[in-house]
Amino acid sequence: MKNLPISIQTFSHIIEGDMIYVDKTEHVHNLVSKGKYYFLSRPRRFGKSLLLTTLKAYFEGKKELFKGLFLEGKEKEWKKYPVIHIDYSLISYMSGLETFQTSLLNLLRKIAASYGLDLENSNYTDAFVELTGKLHDKHGKVVLLVDEYDKAMVDSLTQREKFSENRSVLHNLYGAVKGLDDYFRFVMLTGVSRFGKVNIFSGMNNLEDISENPAYATITGFTQSEIERYFRDYLQLLSEKFTLSSDELMTNIKYWYNGFSFDGRSTLYNPFSALSLFSSLEFGNYWFSSGTPTFLIDLIKKQKELPENFENLQVTDLTGSTDQIDDIPLYPLLYQTGYLTIESMKYDGLRRRYTLNYPNWEVRESFIRYVVAAFVGKSQYEIQPEALKLRDALSDENPDEFIKHLQSFFSDIPYQLHISAEAYYHSLTYMILRLVGMKVILEKSTDKGRIDAVLELPEKVYIIEFKFAVNSRVKRVKTLSEQALKQIENNKYYEPYLASGKKIILFGVGWLDKKAHGKIKVLQT
Repeated sequence: MKNLPISIQTFSHIIEGDMIYVDKTEHVHNLVSKGKYYFLSRPRRFGKSLLLTTLKAYFEGKKELFKGLFLEGKEKEWKKYPVIHIDYSLISYMSGLETFQTSLLNLLRKIAASYGLDLENSNYTDAFVELTGKLHDKHGKVVLLVDEYDKAMVDSLTQREKFSENRSVLHNLYGAVKGLDDYFRFVMLTGVSRFGKVNIFSGMNNLEDISENPAYATITGFTQSEIERYFRDYLQLLSEKFTLSSDELMTNIKYWYNGFSFDGRSTLYNPFSALSLFSSLEFGNYWFSSGTPTFLIDLIKKQKELPENFENLQVTDLTGSTDQIDDIPLYPLLYQTGYLTIESMKYDGLRRRYTLNYPNWEVRESFIRYVVAAFVGKSQYEIQPEALKLRDALSDENPDEFIKHLQSFFSDIPYQLHISAEAYYHSLTYMILRLVGMKVILEKSTDKGRIDAVLELPEKVYIIEFKFAVNSRVKRVKTLSEQALKQIENNKYYEPYLASGKKIILFGVGWLDKKAHGKIKVLQT
């Protein structure tokens, strides 16, 4: 069995270490043979760095690294080009403007030194132009590869002044590229976000964005066939450990980790999650826990958006281009960062219409838990035990216990995040129930009306109706729960489940601001 390249993003290290490399060199061949300027947006830990180091090895003429790969049989002339590879993980950009500029300058000087060159300019933009010119004069056409072009901006989204400073540095650097067209053989920039792409790359209107190009939908990430082909031995180990058939195992792996899509057709695994699964031989939360989306949580709280609103979301724009920190569109950013993905795409006239959804179990449950924790002011590890108590109360058909624990969640919500609206309580209740793996359907339509929520357990099904009132004539919260229960009975919301063979429980929940009361009625089928 070959070793797994956990957290190794350099193509040469993987090949020389005889590790598993999922061959993406057909995409490399298509890129270098069909165009010159490219931009690719993908979520973090999705193989962008590996793609760029593969391109770097190709342009450096390292034919020996491509033995047995697609590109070996396609490439006839392995010509060497000088490569400027800017990797922002090697640059300090959060310690002030001067430090950022100096760190960038030092990286350019290091690249120059690797080619036996000295840079005279002390300004990073001028040094970049000088480096490109000298490399061209000495070695010919130059290749520019930029990894995580936007990292300095994304990491400073919650800091207005630093965001503006970092953006100006990037704008100046990338702006210098437009006057150097004759010097370049190939240019590719990758990043997570697209909100700054148009505004940062001033004048680079020839940059081809392949982020949603179907031809490059699988340029990073693992397809289902790649999982089955390259990781056959590890799949066998998992199958033996969990005593599951190959089909049963794959059903679980797909449910947990598959589902990312950038064209609405091809689905992908995040490489980090898949490799972590095969390395540990345990199903766990890998990709989400590898990075805390602080800026996303801050944006969600600021806009008071709840994850229930992110399912089956209809949008027409996934770019969300803006350079204003106060005007960052949430939905495109959730897509670009990987918390939502394209479930389907169709044309509405001449415009694309996308349906966005959570890509898989790992992302959905982790994200919901994280957001709930942020709203109720507890850690994501604190809320799990309390959520389990909610499940136990429902299993025991104990509405008083359920309401008590549910109310404890809401009592912790800070005033500035609180919204006096029925949909707000629906959404938060939905998120909390999803934490313990319950199957919850909100706003289910019937021929008699729309059910607020349907919650299914192995032996029973809850038909739930919410009633909410604030600053009204209703003085008793119990009255609201009675009204909710009566609405279920009058509209016979339970009828679709009469043939289910499960016990049907009608559950009316009343909210009087943050006070709650529940009342149930059991129908035994």
